[in-house]
Amino acid sequence: MKSTHGIIFIALIFLMILQPAHAQDIENRLKASNISVAFNGTFIANSPVEKSNANSADGRFWCTYDIGRVTDEVQEIKNFQFYHNNHLLFTSDKVPGSDLYISNSGYIAFLDITHHYKRELTIHFYSKTGSHLSSETFVGASVFGFSSTGNKFGVGNAKYLKIISIPDHRIDNYDGCDQFNISEDENFIAIALAGETKVYSKEKLITTLKTDFVYPRRVKISSKNDMVAVIDKKHLNVYSIKDGSLLFQEKLTGNHSYRDLMLSDNKIFAGIHYRYDSISNGILKIYDLEGNVLLEKIAASNQFRTFKSQNQLNKSSSYKQIPWPFVPFDSVHTVWNYYEQHMSYGYSDWSYLHQGLDIIVPMNEPTYAVEDGFVKCVLTISGNMHWRVAISNEQTSSLSKGWLYAHLVPSTIQFDVGDTVQQFDYLGDIVRWSEDWGHIHFVEIEDAGIVWRYSDNEWGITYNPLLSLQPDTDHFPPIIDDVFSDSKFGFCVNESDDYLKPDSLFGDIDIIIKVIDHIGESPWQLPAYETYYWVKNLPDGNIVFPRTLGHILNHSYNFYDSNKYTPYATVIYKRDEQLLPSSWMDMTRNYYHVLTNSNGDSLIELSENQLAFATTNYPDGEYCIFVEARDQYGNATIDSMNVKFKNGLTNVAEGKNQPISKFELLQNYPNPFNPSTSIRYSIPESGKVTLRIYDFLGREISTLVDEFQKSGGYAVNFDGKDLASGIYFYELKLGQFSEVRKMMVMH
Repeated sequence: MKSTHGIIFIALIFLMILQPAHAQDIENRLKASNISVAFNGTFIANSPVEKSNANSADGRFWCTYDIGRVTDEVQEIKNFQFYHNNHLLFTSDKVPGSDLYISNSGYIAFLDITHHYKRELTIHFYSKTGSHLSSETFVGASVFGFSSTGNKFGVGNAKYLKIISIPDHRIDNYDGCDQFNISEDENFIAIALAGETKVYSKEKLITTLKTDFVYPRRVKISSKNDMVAVIDKKHLNVYSIKDGSLLFQEKLTGNHSYRDLMLSDNKIFAGIHYRYDSISNGILKIYDLEGNVLLEKIAASNQFRTFKSQNQLNKSSSYKQIPWPFVPFDSVHTVWNYYEQHMSYGYSDWSYLHQGLDIIVPMNEPTYAVEDGFVKCVLTISGNMHWRVAISNEQTSSLSKGWLYAHLVPSTIQFDVGDTVQQFDYLGDIVRWSEDWGHIHFVEIEDAGIVWRYSDNEWGITYNPLLSLQPDTDHFPPIIDDVFSDSKFGFCVNESDDYLKPDSLFGDIDIIIKVIDHIGESPWQLPAYETYYWVKNLPDGNIVFPRTLGHILNHSYNFYDSNKYTPYATVIYKRDEQLLPSSWMDMTRNYYHVLTNSNGDSLIELSENQLAFATTNYPDGEYCIFVEARDQYGNATIDSMNVKFKNGLTNVAEGKNQPISKFELLQNYPNPFNPSTSIRYSIPESGKVTLRIYDFLGREISTLVDEFQKSGGYAVNFDGKDLASGIYFYELKLGQFSEVRKMMVMH
């Protein structure tokens, strides 16, 4: 079926009209006010000209611009032109921010989330002639908006609300909220919270209205009409400002739900959503101040495709299997940015790990739910380009998990907090991100509460979503590229930019590989899902360091604040003046995986940054380092490089020509390990040596050494593949000497 995707007034369909002549007058005034109803029941400030990118609510001020370079959350706005009616007021080659609001008085609020990785939003206020007035930075903001007059701007979240007076830059502070509104004379503020709505005048609380709404969807206040109106999904309550009395209320039934509110011309305008089969209807309902219905009509309609739900996809996996969130559901779509991908603005001193999966689709592409669930949040972190929906399969106030869909067109979003969703339900359309495409930010997050809030520091990401998205039809393995023109791999002194020649490796070193991968037909270069390495001596070809996991890009984090990700970036990847990270719009990218910043398990800790490969554990000579890069579908590439260790050590493993001064049992490496580890020790005199493994209860598990050995240094490999995960001990004995150390098996 063809989708209209428009704001269509259907003048012939009236569900209820009282006083027909008066109703026609109301409708004419509504059209003249520049406001219409979208097919999801929200109000839209119509654009006065087709080419405009944004406009004020009354349509008198508007702008055009081009989109330049973009990142996962940031757009470059360039060639900006600002108009009053048809008169050009000013132009700018480039403006600060990725999105903007325009007030009815001509003020512009540019929303800058360059530092979104710290959850920071900087708002730059400009006059209608292009003069910069002020800038303010906020953390975790998720509610925004100008007053109807246009001289005040509100910004906040569930913890705080700040009302900024643009002309004099005064900032008033209020309690946090889910919704807020400023009266037409800018003297009153209404703040809607769970269970109540508060009314302030000049920062003083004058009344608290008990609504019992779990999640208020809109609040509006009018000093002219002595009225506060607030809605949740099913209820409209209207109160008096003066005495807090309930003037009237209405409750919707069936599939009808309130989505928006507006107070104007001594009337209450409600936007209602009615969704059935494959139709999404936006209904306009108008009340007088006594609650009488003056007009009720379908104001906009949209058809969308429907699909039958699948309970389970046919694949055996430890991860739940879900379809792709776009049609066709059974095809791999273009992956732009990967989970835990190393990204930056091309700087050597800053980078972070991308917190989800970015999928490129055409702009205005319909998005569909991948699982059944309950809507936990519908919010924006910066204007109309950053709206997101999160849906969990549990309706609980405790921690739960759910899929996050970001960058949806707000006037198309089909659901709000508290709604239920089924798999393949149409959620909304994707915004235009670049000049000719859009993208969705997709990841499973974890949070607590019936409502998930951006401000509570509880959002965490759980795992790589590509392990769930089906199908997985990528059959091409990653490519291991050259780190330098004269060296396949890179080697540097641990945690430094002091790079070593492959034929002169010494001390503790970091081993670095460059990997290129693609998901399906995507042209964007991506990192490797898994990396491994091991070492053989030459010419014998014996494995002297077992196959060990570098990193697997499937770590979970109990936070969503990207600022906390920045230290983790250099655990997984190398970043310095010689090995720069990539920028978002580079299709040819640089992913320099540090294999040695890992203790061999699948977890990640900041302390692993200090780990390295100890060349001093091996005698000088020639070795071959092997590396393996794998994608999430199991495709793998193995490569190798011959190197030389030069530490002035000879035959350490055999105990020859190496003076040993003390009895010493070293910590096994790696530790924790899966499945094998290396145990090194030195003995200052010859004698009968035993090396045994014990479980946590002291029971002997294995005897690794039980023989006469000469003075020297030794290394023994231990394979724990048959052991359960847990803590074990290893004991070395020589005559009267003995020493015990602890190790951990982690499968």
